[in-house]
Amino acid sequence: MARPSIFSNQYDRQVRRRKRRKKIIVFLVCCLGIYLVVKIYLGINFNGVSFKNIATKLEQEQNKKEAANKKSSERVSKTTKGNSTTKPNKNESKDQVVNAKLADGKQVIVTYNISGNVRKIKSVNLNGVDGEYNISPSSQNLIIYEKAGQNMYYVDANGNVSDITYKTYTSTSGTTFSKDNIIQSNQNYIWCASPKFIDDNTVVYISQLPWFDNRTDKYVWRTTIKDKAYANTNIHGNDVKINGMTDKGIEIVTDTTTQYMKADGTTTN
Repeated sequence: MARPSIFSNQYDRQVRRRKRRKKIIVFLVCCLGIYLVVKIYLGINFNGVSFKNIATKLEQEQNKKEAANKKSSERVSKTTKGNSTTKPNKNESKDQVVNAKLADGKQVIVTYNISGNVRKIKSVNLNGVDGEYNISPSSQNLIIYEKAGQNMYYVDANGNVSDITYKTYTSTSGTTFSKDNIIQSNQNYIWCASPKFIDDNTVVYISQLPWFDNRTDKYVWRTTIKDKAYANTNIHGNDVKINGMTDKGIEIVTDTTTQYMKADGTTTN
């Protein structure tokens, strides 16, 4: 029996086969000894019995066991491999912090919760900005209001910032008025204040537009994010408050009157 080479890719198999053959030879020698003892001393004859056949059958049985062990090992290997390459849970939840940069260089810290493909605002830190914020009904978008410059910023679900301030107003006579010039000349003038979402694309806010005289009336204005269209709803009063969303729409209180506005601008009492 030739000694197997350690450099052979069949080395382990050849070693096992070599050991198996040694065991078979030992077994056959033992059987031969027993056969001779039984035949010579007891006079029993084993007609038709071939040690070669016995060895062949023993080797076949051993091969069957080896093949069965190999298949079992392959199944275990596949199972282990499958477990190690298990895809991550698509519904796994994690947080992401985004610094939303405003036009004046200030930053607002927005924390999003991400679950699968859905991103929702978890918290907002104005980070020293003198203002207020409002989160859309879907919790994916954000309006930041900066009081000093009376600016409105829209922050989308990815943390992108857009300045949606109504910068200039053109009167029916064609005269254009700049927000910055009006505020500079009259610091108590309300160009825009208290913006709030009706839906993810519609925002309402308070303004003294379209008047620049000594009138104290304030109006509710409505704007859409996608096309940046601005419109005076003509809902006005000396004291105007825009409250939260209800089933009827967003609640607007003008002096002693309460109304509810939908995203399309329609109102009900």
